[in-house]
Amino acid sequence: MKPFIVIACAVLLMALSGCSSEKPPEPQKIQAFVLSLADKEKLVSFQKEVLNIENLTDKALNVATEELKTVLKGGEISINLPSIIDRAKNESLKAGEALAKKAIPESLPPEAKKLLNESKAGFIASYKAYAESFDAIRSFTTDKNPMTLLEYRKKNAEAQEQLKGATEKLKQIMTAAGVTK
Repeated sequence: MKPFIVIACAVLLMALSGCSSEKPPEPQKIQAFVLSLADKEKLVSFQKEVLNIENLTDKALNVATEELKTVLKGGEISINLPSIIDRAKNESLKAGEALAKKAIPESLPPEAKKLLNESKAGFIASYKAYAESFDAIRSFTTDKNPMTLLEYRKKNAEAQEQLKGATEKLKQIMTAAGVTK
């Protein structure tokens, strides 16, 4: 039975990994704008808070992903996997909640505020999708149903795409504001 699960998982992952012909939409262009030194500091502070939240969450996600890779390569499901999955899910949810509470600096031009709000929403959506992907993994560890790996892969890809878009928008704002780090 175990070889069947491993083969089914491998086939499903291969099928999902190369099926998209969609091109990502072109990023919005934002014109450069000038901020006072105090306003630049507020923007940099916002960026640091977002990146700190992302770094903390990223550590939990990486631990869970490495453990999952071991399982998918035919390794045994460790006793620690459920707690690792729960931790990654909880960290993802906490990150989304923490970002939802972060205020966008008021001194930005309307177009920049809009893009920064979209970036913030993208980060929150990515963390929610990561949490949902870990629900699928949790289900896989209990049911051993390879179809739950499809759900994991779908949610994980969605989360990565949201994260990429949110990061790009944040970079655009920082560049337009003349803040390079």
